[in-house]
Amino acid sequence: MSKRFVTAVLLAALIAPFAAHAETETSPLLEELESAFIRLGEEVRPSVVNIEADRLAEGPRGRGMPDMDMFEDLFRFFGIPRDEMMPGPSPDRERRIPATGSGFIIDEDGHIITNNHVIREAEAITVRLHNGDEYPAEVVGGDPDTDVAVIRIDTDQELSVAELGDSDEIKVGQFAVAIGSPQGLEGSLSFGHISALGRQELRLPDPDLRFQNFIQTDAAINLGNSGGPLVNIHGEVIGINTAIVFGAESLGFAIPVNLAKRVVPELIAEGRVTRGYLGVNISDASRVAEGLGLPDDHGAFVESVREDSPAEEAGIQIYDVIRRVNDTPIENANDLVYTISDLAPETEVTLEIWRDEETVEVEVVLAEYDAPEVRAEVEPEDHLGLQVRELTPEMIERLNIEVDIEGGVLVTGLDPMGAASEAGIRRGDVILEIARQPVHTTADYERLIREHAQPGMTTLFRVLRGGQQTTVVSVTVPETDNN
Repeated sequence: MSKRFVTAVLLAALIAPFAAHAETETSPLLEELESAFIRLGEEVRPSVVNIEADRLAEGPRGRGMPDMDMFEDLFRFFGIPRDEMMPGPSPDRERRIPATGSGFIIDEDGHIITNNHVIREAEAITVRLHNGDEYPAEVVGGDPDTDVAVIRIDTDQELSVAELGDSDEIKVGQFAVAIGSPQGLEGSLSFGHISALGRQELRLPDPDLRFQNFIQTDAAINLGNSGGPLVNIHGEVIGINTAIVFGAESLGFAIPVNLAKRVVPELIAEGRVTRGYLGVNISDASRVAEGLGLPDDHGAFVESVREDSPAEEAGIQIYDVIRRVNDTPIENANDLVYTISDLAPETEVTLEIWRDEETVEVEVVLAEYDAPEVRAEVEPEDHLGLQVRELTPEMIERLNIEVDIEGGVLVTGLDPMGAASEAGIRRGDVILEIARQPVHTTADYERLIREHAQPGMTTLFRVLRGGQQTTVVSVTVPETDNN
């Protein structure tokens, strides 16, 4: 079907102007194109399911308030805790709030892939098949880091199983079809193409999502599509529809199916995913390559080493650049995160490190990544969404800072949804002034933040970027909602 499908699409574009003037006949090529879409839907739809996940919330609907359930899918779709985004009713009794999503069947045992945010905190899950039959589902396992989850239904009926493709082979420009249950309307099909690959650092307010390597598509993804399949023209699943950017038109994002292939077997076997843990805070080596004498801009620059971590035990140091893990080259910080996370705890690895303009090798035994503890260590320290450390004379020299400065604080952690990030401050910037007053130490920073960067204030930050030039950033701290 694929060769004829592609031929039909290309030729259809050429003959469309002529077909528009045809009064009595329809082009055979247009009919073939239409038939190809119909066949694709007929083949894939039976494996796609609608998911209703109920969770408990305290309190009745507020008197005089609109039906808040209509917003629940919106919050879940963007990974936003409902209680943080809108005032809830008085907590005098519990009620069930339904959330709608999608999924697809991956084997005859009834295992279904969906998004973790669809079933997160669910008290009860109901799966509705293409033929209308409904079954209760159990959670087999969920992985908040990738937003992939597996649920299972128990049924004697023969199930239609989705065929998984190879997301490493997809290319920008190829056709894509999103199938799911937007607003509970199961079996909905939308057509588009792949508009970008490898999308990272999207500002999605899901606090659990750690890995981003999204497929971008203009096939319509709407509320309720989360967890449904993105398929190619062969009917193979190439992605899991996951999110949209609020306010953007024709921008949808899907998790590559190859990522799901790696985590799903472990979810089915163990109910959770275990990952290797090194224990370093890192950034791209490209920003410090010249200052450290790197032969190129590849690698992950070590900004700090966590206490009692495998990295500390192995002797990894600040200013090290990790350039290889075993035989795998490391291009940037994200590359190191993915590479280490793919390894099992207790794995012994050899790191190739650039240190003092020489290459050294370090042996490290990885620990197990503990998400809550690790995230707590790297959370920004203030309401701006910033984590900083004092800039020492040694750091100024090692980072090849060419501007004559007297102290400053280095931005080592950044909340992508915080006020500082929204204004344009980046990790690796050196804050030199706040409100036109010098910042020499962390004590200066904390004092000036208290005086000039409280909720409701707009403050000028002068920062040094790239070790060579300064820029002024205007940061507005949102008002705090005390209601």
